[in-house]
Amino acid sequence: MPRVDPAVVKQLQDTLQSDPKNFAALRELGNIRYDERNFADAAALYAIALEIQPDNADVRADRGGALLQADRVDEAIGELQAALAKEPTHPQALFIYGVALLEGKGDREGAIASWKKLVESHPNLPELELVKEQIKKVEELARRR
Repeated sequence: MPRVDPAVVKQLQDTLQSDPKNFAALRELGNIRYDERNFADAAALYAIALEIQPDNADVRADRGGALLQADRVDEAIGELQAALAKEPTHPQALFIYGVALLEGKGDREGAIASWKKLVESHPNLPELELVKEQIKKVEELARRR
């Protein structure tokens, strides 16, 4: 877990105390809470940020990831679908959506389809080989059953 500077957290909290609708501070504090594995708080902060910028696919993907980590699979899938409706090839949303479908719903085909779309739409993605390996593993599991 990355070390968080308490002074940064205090500064963000102070900013939100005086300006509760500060999008940047909400998102940054949400990211910190996510990194601390406090997924419920992260999801709540992202939700407030989305009230300010409802079309922000990055924050929708972040919230989807936090909700998935908090075992709120259906809500996570809803956020990820909303992110993908705005940006159909959003890399983070495509990856997490595949994870949510596979782990949350047992939908191997849906997961593979999401990850293949990720590979096709982002051929220079730094994590491309990891995504391709994940696709292979899931395809192999499907063939064994």
